Amino acid sequence: MTEHLALAQYAVNAVAARISLPAHVSREDLLSCAQVALVEVARRFDAGAGATFATYALPRLQGAVLDELRSGDWASRSVRAAARRSDAAADALAARLGRPPTRAELAAELDVSPTELSALQVDVHRAVMVSIDATTGDDGGTFDVPATGDSPERAMVKRERARHLHEAMAALPDRLGEVVERSFFGDESLTDIAVDLGVTLSRVSQMRARALVLLHAAMSEAWEERPVVAAGGVRARTQQAGYVAQVLQRTGERARPVASRALYPPPPRTPAAVRRAFGQPA
Repeated sequence: MTEHLALAQYAVNAVAARISLPAHVSREDLLSCAQVALVEVARRFDAGAGATFATYALPRLQGAVLDELRSGDWASRSVRAAARRSDAAADALAARLGRPPTRAELAAELDVSPTELSALQVDVHRAVMVSIDATTGDDGGTFDVPATGDSPERAMVKRERARHLHEAMAALPDRLGEVVERSFFGDESLTDIAVDLGVTLSRVSQMRARALVLLHAAMSEAWEERPVVAAGGVRARTQQAGYVAQVLQRTGERARPVASRALYPPPPRTPAAVRRAFGQPA
C-alpha cells in the first residue's frame, strides 16, 4: 500500500479530468477517500490472479471517488440524467430555431408537460451548492455582500442604450420591425409569422436577418460612433444609409458619451443580447 500510495492521487486526478468538479467539493476530501479505499483494495488483492496491483486497484479507486461524489450530490442520478437531456434538447432547438426555445417548445421536444419540466428545473436548482468559506464567486463577485443592482452610472447607460435600441426598432422599414418584435419578444415561431403576413417561411427568415443587419448598423453608428459598411447592391446600401440617418435623427445624438464606452461592450447582435437590452430574460 505504501508503494502504491500515489495511485490515490492519480485516481482523483483521473476523475477530475473526466467531470467538472463542483466548487464546493474539496480535492483533499476526495484524496482521503481514495486512500481509505486503497487500504480495502490492498486487503482484497490476490497476486496469484495474474494482474498487477496497479491494474487491479486503479479502477476501484476511481469508483470509490465517484461514489463519494454521488453521496454528496443532492440531486439523484435520474435528475442529473434528465437535466443533461434537457440541456441537449435546448441546444438542439436553439440551433434549429435560431433563437432560445420557449418553455412550451422545450417541453414538447422532451415529450413532457410544462409542469414536469418546471419540476425538473426546480430539482436541479435545489442541488446547486456553494462553499460558505468562499469569499468570491467565479465571476469575482462576493458571496458575503451580493450585488443588488447596477450602479447609477451603469443604470443610466443601460437606459440610454435601451432608448437607442427602441428608436432603432421603431425606425425599421416595411414590416421588419413587426417581424423582430414578434420573433424575439413575442416568442412566435417564424412559421406562424409567415402565415399571418401571407409570405413564405424563407421570406420571413430573410426579413429577420435583414432587420438584424440594419439594427447592428444603426446601433454601431449611434452608440459606438463606428460606421458599418453596407453589404449588397445599390438598393441595400441606399436603404441602410437612409435608415441609419433616420435613427440618428430620432435619437438626437451622434454618439454615446465617451465614459459609457468603458462601461459596456459593443451593441447587441444576438437575440439574447437584444432581450437583455430591454431588461427581459435572455
